[in-house]
Amino acid sequence: MIRALAREADTFMGDVIAKGATAAPTIKATPESAPRALFSAILDMMLALDDNDVPEGRYVVVSPKVKRYLVEYPAVANASEYGAAGVTMHGAFAQLAGFTVLSTTAMPKGVDIVCGHNEFATYASQFTGFRQGQSEKYRGDYLDNLHLYAGKIVRYPEIDTKKADNTFDESKPAKGILKAAVEWAA
Repeated sequence: MIRALAREADTFMGDVIAKGATAAPTIKATPESAPRALFSAILDMMLALDDNDVPEGRYVVVSPKVKRYLVEYPAVANASEYGAAGVTMHGAFAQLAGFTVLSTTAMPKGVDIVCGHNEFATYASQFTGFRQGQSEKYRGDYLDNLHLYAGKIVRYPEIDTKKADNTFDESKPAKGILKAAVEWAA
């Protein structure tokens, strides 16, 4: 049950982040070119975040298929030569170009890579309405509650677009979060 709640929260927040992210160009990859193309795309995303003055402490989250090809790239596979820990440590499988690289199976549909800074999105969760009782059908007690949660993209004055009334234009994507899709060729 805990895994189901975590997966639901990850899927929900992934959708919130993907909807608010700036779209990067689609990455075209074949099995032969994928490691280099994916690595290059992450470096391009790094440059875009640098251009927007997004601070250090960035993340990249990739789909399992992207991870499969990314770990073939020498800079990732031999990360220990560059002063970073090897593949898969504490949930992160690499430190790359200032990013902590993570993988999830809960990627939003049509998105293969998301990068940004954790201060550009927020998530709140609360369990409320606890009640307990005896099960009429089974021998034992039950505990019931309500799980409330929400997520939002955080806007920053130095980076994001403001409207004439000095509020942020929520219809425009956040410049501190980027997303990319991969077009896989056979």
